[in-house]
Amino acid sequence: MNLRVTIGFVVVLVVLAVAVFGLDKFNVGPTQASFSAATSTASAAAQVQIFQFDDSRVTAMELHQGDSVARAEKQGDNWVVAQGNGQGQPANRSSFTSLIVRMSQLKSTRQVDNPSDLSQYGLDSPKDRAIAELDDGTKYELHLGTKTPVQTGTYAKRADTADVFVIADQFQTDLERLVTDPTEPPTPTPRPATPIPAVSPGPADTTATPAA
Repeated sequence: MNLRVTIGFVVVLVVLAVAVFGLDKFNVGPTQASFSAATSTASAAAQVQIFQFDDSRVTAMELHQGDSVARAEKQGDNWVVAQGNGQGQPANRSSFTSLIVRMSQLKSTRQVDNPSDLSQYGLDSPKDRAIAELDDGTKYELHLGTKTPVQTGTYAKRADTADVFVIADQFQTDLERLVTDPTEPPTPTPRPATPIPAVSPGPADTTATPAA
């Protein structure tokens, strides 16, 4: 090989090695950490706090699905169905508590820009409603409309504002399930243990081995 070509090739390799070393040493360009931070910041900016209240002060939770209503009221440490299917029976405490806790810190996945016509989101006549009542009489009411066109969430708004948000579908799913059946599920009766049958000894071997 021509000596000059060889020397030129070596010089190019050295320059490339120095460039790579310098980029790595001085972190030139976006790092994984900066990319993750930017993604987290963008996600946080998209989330808007819809409600924020003390869930431990909620004394009643009223859920509406069309004309159907389920209302649970707190009595001491227990929840009782005050209106709806199973009225007077113990309410599904874990499910109501879960819904209350989520509503007390509810955040949107995004906010709709300039929502002029609420009928586009099913919020002119809300399909579902959730009303949390606190011990001082304060009420927080959430309206739920239709799902987004690409099924990425459910349109929602506070009763006292015009802002429209998108929230996770699970809230509406759990609300509608509680409207249908707000009562505490029965405690399953434990099944008795199946006794292990005793093993009877087999017949003794009476075959004698002849003496040698």
